[in-house]
Amino acid sequence: MKLKGFITLIVLVLLSCTQLKAQNAPAIIWDQSTLKQVVPLSGNKSADYARMIQLHNGNLLCVYESGSGIECTQSDDLGKTWLSPVIIARPAAGVNMSVPEILELKDHSLLASYNPRPNKINGSWDTTKHFAIRTKKSYDHGKTWQDERLIYEASYKFEDGCWEPSQIQLPNGEIQLYFSNEGVYTHSNEQNISIFRSFDSGLTWTTKPEIVSFTPGHRDGMPVPIILKGTKEILFSIEDNSGGQFKPSIIRNSFNQNGQKMVGANDPEHTYALTPKLPDTVYAGAPYLRQLPGGETVLSYQSTFGRNSNWELACMQVAVGNSRGEDFVNTATPFSVPLNKHGLWNSLCVLKDGTIIALTSTDAYNSYTAIWMITGHLINKKDTY
Repeated sequence: MKLKGFITLIVLVLLSCTQLKAQNAPAIIWDQSTLKQVVPLSGNKSADYARMIQLHNGNLLCVYESGSGIECTQSDDLGKTWLSPVIIARPAAGVNMSVPEILELKDHSLLASYNPRPNKINGSWDTTKHFAIRTKKSYDHGKTWQDERLIYEASYKFEDGCWEPSQIQLPNGEIQLYFSNEGVYTHSNEQNISIFRSFDSGLTWTTKPEIVSFTPGHRDGMPVPIILKGTKEILFSIEDNSGGQFKPSIIRNSFNQNGQKMVGANDPEHTYALTPKLPDTVYAGAPYLRQLPGGETVLSYQSTFGRNSNWELACMQVAVGNSRGEDFVNTATPFSVPLNKHGLWNSLCVLKDGTIIALTSTDAYNSYTAIWMITGHLINKKDTY
């Protein structure tokens, strides 16, 4: 067989294997009747960057950006109705509070993290105001917030900032807070994923960031960690531009390693998430990782696939992976977003019964950006034939 024919055969075999994986893997069916605006309750201000969890009492709690600050709202009927917003963090003079994340701890207190981001004033940066990572706690299911902590400060300049905190709690009680950090690369455009640790439910934190993922010359970003069910392994998704345009990758770390190894692009603990790979020209950033009660993993990201090349007009897509957080296939689009609109900074919430809630910040349904949700369920594709 000639070399060209052999290569063609190999490509066809690999494509066939990929198609077989997709045929055998579960898929998500989105219930369009559940499409609902969460916030704002009126159109006097926009809302962005929502993250949601189901509390131990069954209520849903959603945190988000609004009016340059951080708010939360709660639902006691699985998202049909939402209570009036509660302010978690107000903006400061010249500083927006951004990109919140939320975690319920083992003692049922809530830990919110967020990212103060300075603004230029008269075209210049204020050297007294720094990009930072902060946390705040609630002991009454999100009604009031206290115990604010400053965990980290980067530079006062956008080019040397820090970004996008997200946290998990290990079985031994340790909290790990992951974030994107370019504050240590003041002479390059690089960025790593670092962590801080707390051993007292978020009241005190380690003082030095530990780098857990870094690709020299590139920008590992937007980490979202999970603890893989039935294992002693931590997975976190990142947006990874080591191949050009951002794509989702998965980083894994065992409890024994516990973040002691810095994972690089060529390490076995760093894997491309999607099967098959997206074209190099497609942007697919801001990934968000979760796991279902049955073990399957789900990964959302904002993508230009099938759209134009402008990432600011990307929309949400969701893929299904196996119980190891691998081979994410059967990509679905939960929200119908016109090509001239956006659906950005998306996330997923998995309920105790396995229901999947997708959240997006979009202007597809209003003249302003609002948080919208829709519910979906995993089905076995073979059972539908």
